[in-house]
Amino acid sequence: WGGFAKKKAAKVNKQKHHILTSGHPSPLSANRGYWFGNQHFSKTNTLLQQQDLVPIQW
Repeated sequence: WGGFAKKKAAKVNKQKHHILTSGHPSPLSANRGYWFGNQHFSKTNTLLQQQDLVPIQW
């Protein structure tokens, strides 16, 4: 999450990994709409289930 992580995402092999991007979950970013509603936890569980893996109980 955040700008630093977004820069690192360019180096990740997207054939092997799923990348979810969003603003940093700090109060400033979150209240500007970059965090709340991104559904990263539910999206992660969907990706896990698509691979027949157990979802995480966040």
